[in-house]
Amino acid sequence: MDVIPTEAIWWRLFLLFTAVGVLAAGTVTAFFIYSLFKYRSSGQALGEDQGTAGRIYRIMVESPVSGKSKYLLFVTGIIVMGLIVATIDETLYLEKSPPVEDALVVMVIGFQFGWQFEYSVGGETVTTLNYLVVPSDTLIEFRVTSRDVFHAFGIPEFKNKIDAIPGILNSMWIKTPDEPGKVYNAYCYELCGIGHSLMVGKVIVVDKEEFYNAYNSGPDVFSEYVNNVISKYK
Repeated sequence: MDVIPTEAIWWRLFLLFTAVGVLAAGTVTAFFIYSLFKYRSSGQALGEDQGTAGRIYRIMVESPVSGKSKYLLFVTGIIVMGLIVATIDETLYLEKSPPVEDALVVMVIGFQFGWQFEYSVGGETVTTLNYLVVPSDTLIEFRVTSRDVFHAFGIPEFKNKIDAIPGILNSMWIKTPDEPGKVYNAYCYELCGIGHSLMVGKVIVVDKEEFYNAYNSGPDVFSEYVNNVISKYK
């Protein structure tokens, strides 16, 4: 099953809303420009209720909805419903568990003021602090919680984040790029204390085959591998 990266979903929604917004703004602007010329003063004296304001009042309050008005209302309703359906569909896709079973699961524990990352390797836990090593071209599931106060874990380039709440395990996922050597920042998006601005982790993308060779060799080999990778970026 092909997996749509989270950032691709974000950009798809962003471009959709931007296109609709530009179209709406262009339509309204064109109407105003048209109205400037269509309804400008002819220089003749008008009755008390026969100026532009009077015509607008009659159109908006006294006149029944015309055929054109009904058409515009119908089109507007279709556009709004389309945006709502598209947003809900994409949001539900993001909120589901990773759509494949072989995702790499990483436990993320927020604390004042840093991140603890845990891998389950051969029945044991390998832990790193503030540095996360992940394989390229791989689906990663983050299971996120906190050991003290509310935090929120997110990586801007992947256009997603999730709350880190004590006693609650939340889940989000990303699809790493097929580009070993990429390094991303992971931030806390919840004001959590005086050191909040310092709560930045590093996400390091490495070669997929190299990563899993170490991962499948047991916790000792894997721990040494990730520590060697991390040491290059400190």
